Amino acid sequence: MASWSVCSTVAEPPELLCAFVAHYLEQGAEEVHLFLDAPDRDTVKMLTAIKGVRVTECTPAYWKKINNGRPDGQVMRQLKNANRAYAQCTTDWFYFCDADEFTVARDGIGAALDRVPLETRFCRPQMAERVFPAEAPQEALFDGLYRKLLPPRPKMVQRIYGDLAPMTTRGLTGHVASKSFVRSGQSDLRIRIHFPVPFDGAEEERRRKAGDLRPGPFMPDTWLVHFDGVTLLHWKLKLLRFYLDYAPQMVDGQPMVFKNRTPARSRQLNTLFENRDDPEMLNWMMGLIRLRPDVLDRLRAEEGLVEDISLDPAQAAERVFGPGLDFRAASFDARLREKYGALIAEHGLLD
Repeated sequence: MASWSVCSTVAEPPELLCAFVAHYLEQGAEEVHLFLDAPDRDTVKMLTAIKGVRVTECTPAYWKKINNGRPDGQVMRQLKNANRAYAQCTTDWFYFCDADEFTVARDGIGAALDRVPLETRFCRPQMAERVFPAEAPQEALFDGLYRKLLPPRPKMVQRIYGDLAPMTTRGLTGHVASKSFVRSGQSDLRIRIHFPVPFDGAEEERRRKAGDLRPGPFMPDTWLVHFDGVTLLHWKLKLLRFYLDYAPQMVDGQPMVFKNRTPARSRQLNTLFENRDDPEMLNWMMGLIRLRPDVLDRLRAEEGLVEDISLDPAQAAERVFGPGLDFRAASFDARLREKYGALIAEHGLLD
């Protein structure tokens, strides 16, 4: 069976890192390589005690050694680390994703990779997002349902989501390109966020201009589930902080196009700006991920839910790390309130 490893640059709380590690080890990863963007002793000790986990501490000394200093942008740090990990990869396949992305295949990721044609250099899981039934309060971090990327039929999406449809891409609120499994040892490729590109920059630009830079094929019965917001409060804070980063550059009557964001995410951010004096706007937009019963009924009718996969990172973490980890949504939100209390009070982010 094909061997594979996964890499991520992370700064999440320990319980989320444990869930990520345990999930991918139980899915069959030979190695989970974590680059800790803000390392601390306790987290390092906990992670390195597990067989199959490799930890790189991204200290000032590390960045000075490999890059003559720490890159300012998160994406640049991710890419530096991912390409370094790819160069060191000893498995058949290399996978690079974020700590809120959990991949699963119906009969195992290794078996799914075995079925990829030999001429295919990289491929990707199909996209899904975690959502919440509006009438079921979230109790644990990984509660919820999984919706899939819908067919490119705008009228279907409009019928399901109504006025919120323009703030989705085929029914998803986050990215839709997925992440890539890349065959190891391809020195002419460079790892990027969603799929690899030619290592040679001039060749990358030539292919970009020719419209020939494309992600790999989707893998049947294999899903990347994006937890775009670990809790409802986390989702609101994430979107609000995105918006506040851009707000000083935004102008009334001139919708902004956000580089490296989907059109749907751009519409979300522009909607917040256009309605910045309406304290209820963010709560209304929660309808994007907290789905009413009628929305769920329409989604099910269009086979828009992934209902045949097993995914429980919290239980995986307890099996790998033992009991004692706290995966309660209320505990996670309490830490958010402690960290972002002023922002939550200023913008009235109520549960």
